[in-house]
Amino acid sequence: MARTQMKRLLAVSLLLLTSLAAEALTIEQYHPHDFIFKAAPPANPFDVELTAEFSFAGTNGARLTVPGFYDGDGVWKIRFSPPKQGEWSMRTTSSLESLNGKKETNIICVSNRHPNIHGGLRVDPAHPHHFVYEDGTRYFLLGYEADWLWAPEMTNAQRKVMHRLIDQMASRGFNHVLVNVYAHDTRWATNNSSEWDFGPAEIYPWEGNNLKPDHSRLNPKFFQLYDGMMNALQDKGIVAHIMIKVYNKRVKWPAKWSRDEERFFRYVVARYQAYANVVWDYSKESFNEKDNHLQAKLVDLIRQNDAYKRLVTVHDDEAYEWDSELSRNVDFRTDQQHSDYAAAIKFDRARRKYPIVNAEFGYEYGVDKLLTHDHGNQCVWQEQLRRAYHVYLSGGYGVYYYNNTAWDVIKPDPEAPGMKPFQLLKDSLSTLPYWRMNPADELAIGGLCLALPGEAYAFYVEGDSLTANLTGLISGTVKVEWINTWTGEKQKAVARPGLHKLKKPESFGTTPGLLIVRVTSPSVTP
Repeated sequence: MARTQMKRLLAVSLLLLTSLAAEALTIEQYHPHDFIFKAAPPANPFDVELTAEFSFAGTNGARLTVPGFYDGDGVWKIRFSPPKQGEWSMRTTSSLESLNGKKETNIICVSNRHPNIHGGLRVDPAHPHHFVYEDGTRYFLLGYEADWLWAPEMTNAQRKVMHRLIDQMASRGFNHVLVNVYAHDTRWATNNSSEWDFGPAEIYPWEGNNLKPDHSRLNPKFFQLYDGMMNALQDKGIVAHIMIKVYNKRVKWPAKWSRDEERFFRYVVARYQAYANVVWDYSKESFNEKDNHLQAKLVDLIRQNDAYKRLVTVHDDEAYEWDSELSRNVDFRTDQQHSDYAAAIKFDRARRKYPIVNAEFGYEYGVDKLLTHDHGNQCVWQEQLRRAYHVYLSGGYGVYYYNNTAWDVIKPDPEAPGMKPFQLLKDSLSTLPYWRMNPADELAIGGLCLALPGEAYAFYVEGDSLTANLTGLISGTVKVEWINTWTGEKQKAVARPGLHKLKKPESFGTTPGLLIVRVTSPSVTP
C-alpha cells in the first residue's frame, strides 16, 4: 500500500514539475525578448513612463531596471535580454494605471546557442586599449560605415539591398558597422538621384515629414523596420555602432534642450539597449554640436537609461574628448583622421587607456560611377588599405569606407574591391595576441612594428626590405612569414634572436608586405 501511495506521489510530483516547466518562459542568454502590454493610449502615448524591474533569483542576485517603449496601436513593449542564466522575475512600474504592477515570474534564462552572439561589447579591463565580449570572447574590430543601412527598400518586405550588404560584410569578416538612426539626404546626391539613392527615405521616424515634423510623436513603423536591420546584424555577429544624431544630413531635429529632443534619445535607448550587439554614439561628427554641455547631458541621458551599460562614444569631437571632465562619460575614442593615421592613434593611446578607432581614413572609389560623395580624400582601395595597416600596426582599429555604400547611395554589387584585402588584414592580425601587443617602431627601420617583445611581432613594410631588432626573441620554435597584403600570398622566412635585415619577397613587387614573427613553442629551460 505504501509503495502504491509513493508511486502516486511521484507521479503527481512529476506532473506538477512538467506543468511548471511548460509554463516557464525560456529566453536564451543575451537574446532580446519582447514583453507586450496592451492599453488604451492617452493623448500622447510616447510620454507614458514605463519601466520593468527584472530580478535574478540566483546567488549574487542582479536587478535591472529596463525602460519600455510605445510601439503603436495601443501596444507597449519592454525588451529584455537576460545577462545571466537562471530564473528571473519581472514587475512593471508605469504612470499609466493599466500598465502598472504587471508581473511575470518563472522567466528562465538558458544558455546561448547562437555562435555569433557573445553578449555585450566591453573594454577589456586587463588590456584597456582593446575590446572583449561579455562572455570573454576576444573581439578584433573591423568596421564598415553604412550610414543609411536601414533605408533601402523600406516598403519592400524582402529588403534585398540591405540584406545583401549585411551578408557581404559578414562574409568578409566585418563585425562592426557605423549606422545612423536617421539621416535625411546629402548635398551631393539629392532627392533620389538614381535607383540606388535611398535618401530621403520612404518612411520618417516622427509623425509628419521633414518639412513639418511633429517631434512630440515618434513613428513606430520606422523603428519596426529598424528592428529588422538590428536583427539581421545580430544574427551575423555584427556590432551596430548606432549614431543617434547627424548634423549635416539635412535632418530637421527637435529643438535643443527640449522635451522633444530628450524623448527621441530616450526612445532609441529604450528600444535598442537589449540588443547585445549595440554601442552608442552621440552623433556622427559630434564636433558639429558646439554646446558641449548639451552633448554631455545627452550622453549622460543615454547612460542613465541603459540598464545594460553598453559602451558609449562620441564621433570625432576633439574638443569634447580632450576635456577630461566632459569625456568622463565615454568608453572609447572614435576619431576620423585623414592624414596622421599612425601618429594620431599613438597620441590618443598615450593620452588615455581606452580603445582608439579611426572611423574615417579614406573613401574607396565606387566601381560604378554613381552620383555620390566627391572629396579630395577619395582613393583607390590599395591606398585605403595602406592607411588601414598604419592604423592597426599603431594599436588602433579602423572603419572601412566605400563610396557606393557609405551614404544614401547604396549599391553593394559588384562587391567593393577593397573588402577582400581588408578581410586578409583581419585574418592575418587577429591570429596574433594583438590585445597584448603595443606599437614598437623603435624595433624597426623601414616599417611599422606592433610587438609583444620576445613573443610576437608584426611589421608593415612598404619598401623592399626591413631592419628588425629581434634581440629579445625567446628561443624556441619561431614562425616567420611574409604575407602579400593585396593577394594573401605567403612565403616563409627564417629569423633568430638578433638584428636582421630582411628582404621582402621579390614576387611581391611594390606591394606592401606584412612580416609576422611569432614564437609558437618556447624552449623550456630545465
